[in-house]
Amino acid sequence: MDIVLDCDIVSTLAKIDKIDLLSEVFKDRRIVIPNAVYVELLEAERMGFTFTEKIFNSQIETTTMSGPELDEFKNIVQNKKIHHGEAEGMVIARDRKGIFLTNDRVAVKFCEQNDIAVLDLKDILKIVARKRIVDENEMIKIMKYIEVKDNTVIVEKDEILKEYETQMSD
Repeated sequence: MDIVLDCDIVSTLAKIDKIDLLSEVFKDRRIVIPNAVYVELLEAERMGFTFTEKIFNSQIETTTMSGPELDEFKNIVQNKKIHHGEAEGMVIARDRKGIFLTNDRVAVKFCEQNDIAVLDLKDILKIVARKRIVDENEMIKIMKYIEVKDNTVIVEKDEILKEYETQMSD
């Protein structure tokens, strides 16, 4: 089962130098970005952003859609609210029985309505907390770094931190 990343999730984690959290959360899983996300990252690099180096130098692989997936992709991109990188990631995740990681609310809702397994940033941070990959103080720092370096508001911080109150699970 592949873990398929959208540009926003992988960029957020790269900006705070925490891409490694993905391999710790999804051990023994192949973590991939679709070609369209790769192109988005190249464009960001061309504009002068340096966080992309962390992604390109990581264990994250680039993957390509197959023939039948291309037809499905064409259908999804008819929805003007879904970007190409998201659409490609959704198709790959669904067809390969994987999980799509995105922090785009419209994309999450689309996935939920179309039986595509999806996790957002909050879900990932909750898993990190539940598995005790980092301690609570480090999680507080991570959330603050995300808000500052990625200009992303994490509205459910308490819900994430509540995971530290529960019993540790696998």
